Parts: sequence; structure tokens; C-alpha cells
Amino acid sequence: MAFCEPAEVVRVIRVSPSLIRVRLRAVGEWRWPADGRGDERVDVAFPWPGETRADVTYFNREHDGDVVDEAEPPWRHYTMRAVHDGGREFDIEFAVHGSGVASAWAEQAEPGQVLGIFRGSAVSHAYHVLPADAQWQLLVADTTGLPGLARIVEELPAGMPVHAIVEVPCDEDRREIATRGDVEWTWIIGSGGLDSALPAAVESVSLPETPGYAWVACESAAARTIRSHLRGPLRQPRNRHRAIGFWTAGKVGHDGRGND
Repeated sequence: MAFCEPAEVVRVIRVSPSLIRVRLRAVGEWRWPADGRGDERVDVAFPWPGETRADVTYFNREHDGDVVDEAEPPWRHYTMRAVHDGGREFDIEFAVHGSGVASAWAEQAEPGQVLGIFRGSAVSHAYHVLPADAQWQLLVADTTGLPGLARIVEELPAGMPVHAIVEVPCDEDRREIATRGDVEWTWIIGSGGLDSALPAAVESVSLPETPGYAWVACESAAARTIRSHLRGPLRQPRNRHRAIGFWTAGKVGHDGRGND
């Protein structure tokens, strides 16, 4: 098993003005784990601008301890939107916003191009870990967190009460997401980032007294503010919520989550 494996683009769909879904197929015999759930993480290597294939050999040489005296190719953190055919094919949704390596790549993506998929483990890893006794969920996301939120909603157990709060740039980014859960949607049209309306939206929420779980995926400063509110006024224990900064306003790269 190589540390970074190639995956070929087989389909590109513009699901909304701000999100592009790319279907990828494993090149060779490797497979993405089929045991994943919710917001499972995936790291993706991109081609250099103007090229069509990611340099997976760089990362494999580096992982094997070779001294690589050359510039590191671009890579970013993402969420696995869906897995098909036992892991042979999978979907990743890219938030597009007019700048950044990943956003620019997604805007021009077409079948035949090749990305690199990092496989540091034989099993999947997710931030969303629902306690067994949870009777409700609060899910909060901006555009970068929406793909993970959408998969979580699709995988809800029947009748699970959920309040989903999502901030997107425009009304056309609203999504209809099939689910067995009992989901109340709050869609916010906003610019996100340091001006995100998500913290104020969460401050207006009243949570049930029964055991539950809150999951937050958005810009880092907004995520920290929401985390403080969950732990403070809403009195949610640390094992009853997870707030992840998927990107940091004013920064570009893969430190933190850093989708760009």
C-alpha cells in the first residue's frame, strides 16, 4: 500500500454555484475504506497549476524517508462525500470561491485528470462521533462543512431529531438532502469567514435537556466562538460536541484544515 495513491477523475458535477462534486476512481488495485461515516477525512494532492496529474511519487518518496530536494506539490484536507463500489470510486465536493489551488483546480476539472489520495491508515477517520445515548443533534456548517453535514444527514437513523444550521453564499446553494432523520433546516445567506452569522444563529438556539450531540464545521474563528457558547451558556460537556475549523480566514494552505 502506497502512502499516496492516484485517483482519476471520471465525472464532474456543479451541484450549486459554490460546490463542485468530483467522482474519482482508484487507479490500480487500491481501494478507499468502505467503512467510513459522516465527515470522514481525506487528504488530497493536486497537480501543479497548468498540469493534469498530481505528483504522488513526491509524497511516497518523502514518506519512505528519502530526501526530496524540490518544492512540495500542493495538497489540502477534505471530506469524503460518498464512497461507491466498495471503495473503488468516491466523491469529493469542493467549495469554489475564485482563488486558491484547490478551488482553481475544481473549476477546470475534467475526466482523465489525476489527483493523489493519501492513505495513512487502512480505516477511515471522522470527526463526527455520536454518543450511543444521543437523542438529538445540532449540526452547524458553512460551505466548506456542508459536504460533511450532508453525508451525516443522509446517514441519520430513522426519526433522529436534528437542527441543521448552514451558511452559504447564495440562495441557489441551498440543498435538498434525503434523510431518514427528522431534520429542521436553517439556511443563512452570508459571506461567512470573520463575518459569519453562524455564531449568532447558534446563540439563538435552545437545546433539549436530554443527552445530545453538536457538530460544527466552519471557519476557525467562528468554530471557536461556537465551541465557547456550547461549553458555556449551553452547558454541553466536552464529549457532547465537536467544533472543527475547516479553514482560517486570511490564511492559505493545509495547516489546520485549510480548504481553499
